[in-house]
Amino acid sequence: MKLKQAVVLMISISAFSTTLQARDRTIEDMWKDDYLAIVKDGVRALKDKDFDTALAKLTESAHTGNKEAQYYLAQMYLYGWGMEPDYQKGWVWLNVALEQKRRKWEQTYREIDSALPEDFKSAMQPKVDEYISLYGADAKDLKCFRYKEIGSNIKEIICEKRYY
Repeated sequence: MKLKQAVVLMISISAFSTTLQARDRTIEDMWKDDYLAIVKDGVRALKDKDFDTALAKLTESAHTGNKEAQYYLAQMYLYGWGMEPDYQKGWVWLNVALEQKRRKWEQTYREIDSALPEDFKSAMQPKVDEYISLYGADAKDLKCFRYKEIGSNIKEIICEKRYY
């Protein structure tokens, strides 16, 4: 009888741990730690001024939908960190990143928006729409929610990857 209970207990523990592991994967079957490490490595490389690595890692992460990576990639293109500035790519990635509403990011957007001509922004809108359809929150299975820091009245929208 005790052997039977022990076997049932081991099967239950095994099923529970499998369920926990499954919740740490994205819909594309990427581990949560791997998903988060790509952007972390990209930002670290950016801070270390290893622009080639930063560009590769941030681009990879931006393609998975990571909003932070999309924002820093936009910064690299707009300000020419490690490359000649590319306002088209920078503008597109900035707009995709802004599905996540961060005060600092919106300030950057307003500064860039006021500096760019209207015809440029109008011409870029189809590309922005295309990138949002490819790398936006809906396309990359992100959940976006309102967030307010303790002691602040400022509400931001944060987008996070869903894990299953």
